[in-house]
Amino acid sequence: MNRTNISWAAAALVSVLLYLILWPSPAGSPEEREALRQGRTIVVYWDRHSGHEHQARVDLVEEYNRSRGIEDGAYVRALPIGYNVLMEKMLTSIAAGSPPDVCSMDTAILAQLVSQGCFSPLDDLVNSEPSLRQEAFLPHTWEMSCFKGYDAATRKWVTAVWGIPTTSDSFCLLWNKDAFRKAGLDPERPPRTIAELEEFAAKLTIRGSTGIEQYGFVPWFPWDLTHMWGGLFGGRWFDEETGLAVCRGDPGVIASFAWQQKFAVDPNAASQLPYAIDPERTQSFEKMGAYQSSNNPFYSGKVAMITEGEWQVTFIRKYAPDLDWGVAPVPQPEGVEPLAYGPASVADAIPAGARNRDAALKFLRWFYAPRPDGRPSPASDYNAAIHNIPPRRDEALQERFMGDPEFRVFVEVLLNRPVVRYPVSSETQFFLDEMASSREYILRYLKTPEVAARDLEQSTNEAIKRHQDVGGASAS
Repeated sequence: MNRTNISWAAAALVSVLLYLILWPSPAGSPEEREALRQGRTIVVYWDRHSGHEHQARVDLVEEYNRSRGIEDGAYVRALPIGYNVLMEKMLTSIAAGSPPDVCSMDTAILAQLVSQGCFSPLDDLVNSEPSLRQEAFLPHTWEMSCFKGYDAATRKWVTAVWGIPTTSDSFCLLWNKDAFRKAGLDPERPPRTIAELEEFAAKLTIRGSTGIEQYGFVPWFPWDLTHMWGGLFGGRWFDEETGLAVCRGDPGVIASFAWQQKFAVDPNAASQLPYAIDPERTQSFEKMGAYQSSNNPFYSGKVAMITEGEWQVTFIRKYAPDLDWGVAPVPQPEGVEPLAYGPASVADAIPAGARNRDAALKFLRWFYAPRPDGRPSPASDYNAAIHNIPPRRDEALQERFMGDPEFRVFVEVLLNRPVVRYPVSSETQFFLDEMASSREYILRYLKTPEVAARDLEQSTNEAIKRHQDVGGASAS
């Protein structure tokens, strides 16, 4: 057997093995076996969530299987895949010819995989279901799910709906009111501008004999929010028309880089700003205490102000019920249009080559449409269960979201302001990784903000060009 035949045989063997590993067994639970006896189609659902968030999905899937699924002749099996390995497993399953029938994933990953022909358009579902019309969705969530991508079935670049937005997030400023009182600040009056944020951070930073005992504010804690700060400073990272990075020389982006740098100790300065921290301690600071526990630095009083998402409304009540805290829009520089930050959504999508596409569409229609008895859609219930914001305006305005005074702040900024979001690009994740590296260079004074912005634009656009060359087609 020549080398070419050996290679093809090996590839075929690998595909068979991947098929056996990745494609679930024909029947699992007794309920599923009964569904098979009834002649129902098994719909395999891959969930990017795990833990309690996946369980909330399972609860709704079981409702479908007990009710509408019987009428549809479908039975959904939901599997927790997890965020960190979803892309790799999806690519592997498609290569092996055994993708799931439907999956949930972050829109940043969706855009990257759509550019590789990994998903099929969902326009037929959207056009036939009134509750999924474009005007029902918050604009930024629709933009991250409806864009120009590669349809493997037609081998053409088309503008289509590639995913149905399921959840959305909103970031706001959270502050410890007791820390404000001790610093002589009004506990009911948070900072409203970047200048005030710096002023408050200085007053709230407490240094002891062994170092900083309380951090007033750290722009990158607990998340790297460099993308948010660039947008809220009025900067533009990407050109939506060309699909290319345009941050080189952008005044807002450079100003946001320089501002974050102020919070890191300058090794060449004779004196330091009162809120500046040693950049070598940044990593240990990020990991000081478990995130979902009473040891969270914000809950335990080690950090006075943070920028966080709406899920904190529930986390704080669970892990720090005695914390006296407030929530407000994230401060911005004076003169910049008030903006919100909703970087990405989680969306449901159907992979190219899914075996049971029609049955998957029936499930998605049930999940997103209002229930026939007048109750909200299961998608709305899912957001309520995991404490995220529904991406459809009428659902976000429901009393169970707007009636909570803290949660309401997160919703209102998302509803009433233009939203800064991630770019829709084949290289979104590459761009975000490069951006995080740029921040590290800046904090350690290894690059100026101007050089960091230039290098980020160049490396991102080179990656986009490589993708276009390899794919043999252009998304622009």
